[in-house]
Amino acid sequence: MRTNEERTALIRQRTRELKRQQARKKARIIDLSCVAGSLVLIFLLAMWIPDPLTFSNRDVAHATMTASLIGSSAFSGYIVMGILSFLLGVCVTILLHRLHHHFRDRKEERDEF
Repeated sequence: MRTNEERTALIRQRTRELKRQQARKKARIIDLSCVAGSLVLIFLLAMWIPDPLTFSNRDVAHATMTASLIGSSAFSGYIVMGILSFLLGVCVTILLHRLHHHFRDRKEERDEF
């Protein structure tokens, strides 16, 4: 028969395991949502960017005027491209940060056992 201290220790250990499993599940959901968000953003950008290029009646004389195809002028085109590039960079950074934490936590779990 187990003593009260042993039962308490087992209950605390099981509670820690359940909390760890819930944290892993939550982290997995966040990781998958970050990946899905990044892929959706990349897909939407890939689908949206060719549209202004097909409706453009202008010919591009130099590669430096490429951003002007997205906006009505070169200035607004560069702003749009900058914002889109920033958003893509943020999504990739979040994804890499989450992956780093995921692999670090996995390594710590392996080291515990």
